[in-house]
Amino acid sequence: MTHSTSSAFTEALCAFINEELPALNPRMVRVPGVTAATPLFATGLIDSLAILHLIGWVERATGAAIRIDQVVMRNFETVAAITARFGPAVVPSR
Repeated sequence: MTHSTSSAFTEALCAFINEELPALNPRMVRVPGVTAATPLFATGLIDSLAILHLIGWVERATGAAIRIDQVVMRNFETVAAITARFGPAVVPSR
């Protein structure tokens, strides 16, 4: 599952959060209509279990592992932040 543009990545990630993540994490706070700008942590949407599912989705979508030092709040605050850091236009840092 790869996405050739940032907008396709953002759209697919929003769909995952809105449609699939609630089934994977039944304790998740449901925030209707998550968009690229929705604060994921401030709304309580993402907890310790949900972040693992989110990281897994990003790794599958990009085909690249996320290093532990990249798992910081600023990289996962919103879908837009995730896309900016890990989306298809980003060259992986080594």
